Amino acid sequence: MPVSKNWLNCKMAQSKSDYKAESIQVLEGLEGVRKRFDVVELSKKIKRKGDLIIISKELKIKPRVLTSAVMEGRILSFFPNLDKSKAGVINTLRTDRELILFSKKYDIYSTSVRNLIKLVRKWNKEIQQNPFLIVSQEEHDLIIGSLLGDASIRQREKNSCFRFSHSMKQKAYSVLKKELLINFNISEFREVKRKVRSTFIHAIDFATKTHPVFNYYRNLFYKNGRKVITKEILDQLTPQSLAFWLCDDGSCDKKQGYLVLCTNAFSLEEHNLMKESFKEKFGLEPTIGFRDGKYYYLRFKKDDSKKLIEVVRPYIPESMIYKIGELKNG
Repeated sequence: MPVSKNWLNCKMAQSKSDYKAESIQVLEGLEGVRKRFDVVELSKKIKRKGDLIIISKELKIKPRVLTSAVMEGRILSFFPNLDKSKAGVINTLRTDRELILFSKKYDIYSTSVRNLIKLVRKWNKEIQQNPFLIVSQEEHDLIIGSLLGDASIRQREKNSCFRFSHSMKQKAYSVLKKELLINFNISEFREVKRKVRSTFIHAIDFATKTHPVFNYYRNLFYKNGRKVITKEILDQLTPQSLAFWLCDDGSCDKKQGYLVLCTNAFSLEEHNLMKESFKEKFGLEPTIGFRDGKYYYLRFKKDDSKKLIEVVRPYIPESMIYKIGELKNG
């Protein structure tokens, strides 16, 4: 019996405050769910974690069984004729994009479940060595540039997630980043109010769900739990990733006509690496500044600032034009 979309929408809108596990009169496992409902339609209705609890009560399905049905439905929406025994294995591929890429690389219909498990494990290892198997150049540049700036990679058990926080002034920029990373499933995007010293600030917090591919960036940027700068990272710098870096950590002195990268978290040795990389890749020669007796930063003289602006201008979002000293249109 197909699930009525209007009925499900109505039920999901109801409060879940009265939910109790013992209140559910359970269907007989996954097979019972398959007989009564369209698992593909069920999978489309789970948008947030709370949705699963609401629907499990209304449809009288144990959350664990409903989770299995939803996972199966997700896979069958892509591969309707796939043996159901393989759905749980394939579902460990976290993004829709890699489901398609994996199915193009391997014959998921003819491969046995046992060999499919081995192939999925192999796939997850490979993307941790070469993210471009599933990450586009634009996504990679966003991640690299943001990690050079204020973003972070947090490891949770086996896999990692990508995180950033921007001020409300940069909400449009945060939305742009969210849209560019939507493939990796967003677990957090919310406005928050937090106290910094004696002042309250309003910000946007963002995080992806965990994924094996972010382990690549975690290993690239972190040593002993600290974010670092290495030649391996700087060799991957492109005009687009530089633009993201500048949007995150850049500032402009309009009166004197120079740009600054506020690279305060890094050591003098790391600043020397950055200075050398700018010269090699972009023909720029920033000076290393020092302030407050403990922070280093990169300052670009007037002519180099003009050159830097020409490099990054095509990739600077309109809402962030002020970072290079130009007024936003309108």
